Amino acid sequence: TPLHLAAQNGHKEAIEALLAAGAPIDAQTEKGNSSLHLAVQNGHKEAIEALLTAGARVDAIEEYKATPLHLAAQNGHKEAIEALLAAGASVDAREEDQWTPLHLAAQNGH
Repeated sequence: TPLHLAAQNGHKEAIEALLAAGAPIDAQTEKGNSSLHLAVQNGHKEAIEALLTAGARVDAIEEYKATPLHLAAQNGHKEAIEALLAAGASVDAREEDQWTPLHLAAQNGH
């Protein structure tokens, strides 16, 4: 969706405009990624904050049951991790292999 593209590319103003126009904030891609997953995966702090402020589901899961916090930890995006934790993300969430965000951070040297 246009919101997914805006989030993936870190376009905060576009995210806000799309949400104001009624874009579904928690719509998922074919692989189950929400806009928040995409913003987090790419480390776009302002996009993440805009989505969280607008009420994006902080613990949404994608096809492998990873939450945005899993992706932030896996990719070492500290500011994304901080924003997600401040928004109440679960540190105990487990993806399909039963790994927590901490496991993924450690595996990837973060």
